[in-house]
Amino acid sequence: MNTRAIAAALLLALAPVALGSPAYAQPADDPITKQARARFQEGVDFYDKGQYENARASFLQAYALKKHPAVLLNLAQSCAKGGHPLDASKYFRQFLREATSATPQQRTDAESGLAEVRQKLGRIEIAAPAGTEISVDDESAGTAPIADAIDVEPGTHTVKGGSESVAVTVSAGQKAQARFGAAGEPAAVVTPPPTGDTTPPADPPPPAGDATPPPQQKDSGVKRTNVLSPPENMLPVYIGLGAGVAGLIGTIVFASAKASAQDSADTVAQGIRDGAAKRGLPSAGICDSTNAAIVRDFGEACQTLRDNNSKVDTNALVANISAGVMVVGFVGAAGWYLLAPKKDDAKPAAQQTRIAPIVGFGTTGLSLSGSF
Repeated sequence: MNTRAIAAALLLALAPVALGSPAYAQPADDPITKQARARFQEGVDFYDKGQYENARASFLQAYALKKHPAVLLNLAQSCAKGGHPLDASKYFRQFLREATSATPQQRTDAESGLAEVRQKLGRIEIAAPAGTEISVDDESAGTAPIADAIDVEPGTHTVKGGSESVAVTVSAGQKAQARFGAAGEPAAVVTPPPTGDTTPPADPPPPAGDATPPPQQKDSGVKRTNVLSPPENMLPVYIGLGAGVAGLIGTIVFASAKASAQDSADTVAQGIRDGAAKRGLPSAGICDSTNAAIVRDFGEACQTLRDNNSKVDTNALVANISAGVMVVGFVGAAGWYLLAPKKDDAKPAAQQTRIAPIVGFGTTGLSLSGSF
């Protein structure tokens, strides 16, 4: 169904039509009606864009200006989509009570919406003598007998009946019972959620004592994984191990080359010292001498010593770099293996998003009717 076409059809009907009724005997250009129509259109636009909080605010303003069932039902839907299930329940129930001229489809939409948001709420049944004033969290809930269970947010609530009070803990989709009377101390009795039969159950026998139920533990749905299990992506591990092995080989090879060059340098240096001693010359600084005889006798050996010392420095540098690569590679591979996301990590189930119209769950577009 085309959203804009239906919204336009509804907006064309937003002028007063019940001119015979004193409550709606206003001229077509009544400023209140115009403002309500404008706020309603804002709500439609926001809802179409998925801006449910803004849609909720606009529909609230429209309903404050013009208390029309079509706006009330759309307000309930916006609350449901915007994460306000308790408010949505309130407006769905109000619509079902007050919209006596609603079409069967509208009532079906409201009932479906109410059932859906109640899956996110707890419900408290009241068992108390007639005439008992009931309040939940210091907000009046009416006077007993209260036929329908009271919708509440999941958690613990203080329910008062006259001078008695009881703490009731209820989870989403769960129903609990608060009992009051002269039979003994009040108690909250957890009962399973309804299975489709909406007939109020008979009162259970009074419990032996306080029976306030603890909150039910819910499965978080997250599987605890072993830190030693393989990560989802092993490529960084392989790269790190490859770098570590290459660094290890380089460290061994160039450290060995350094040791060999050092041995050669030590041998040549010892030969120079022995030759200098035979000639009665000091060995210190002999390779730096410019004396022609010394250069002739020791020049070649000194050059070999310099070459070997250069090899020692070069091989030592490369060995140190290789050792660094080895450490980074192995540590990086180990860190990724231990800390990266695991293959068997449980992925949280994606929230199911239902595309719902302004009026009614399960269809597209706007299913609106009525007039201001």
